[in-house]
Amino acid sequence: MAPQPPRVIRLVRPPDEFGVGVFAITSKKGVQFYVFKEIPSEIGGRGFVVHRLGLADVYHVRIAEPAESSCECLGFLRHGRCKHVQGLAALIGHGMLPE
Repeated sequence: MAPQPPRVIRLVRPPDEFGVGVFAITSKKGVQFYVFKEIPSEIGGRGFVVHRLGLADVYHVRIAEPAESSCECLGFLRHGRCKHVQGLAALIGHGMLPE
């Protein structure tokens, strides 16, 4: 079985004055664009609402310590990890989404 190509995330548009930004995730399936906005998280970490463009999918994502991060998508619910958590954590880790 051939190894899967790496998944790449890029910040297409940093959050504007309303806090709304856009990121893209490139994978073997192509490029998917997401609109996101940071929202308050009452249980710690940083909360985001994420909307995949072209679909009605909206997810609430929480970025905290790896064991405490979460997402409402099926990938996270099935496997305990997903591209939304990994992508937002990478953008935060690289200083692209300062608090």
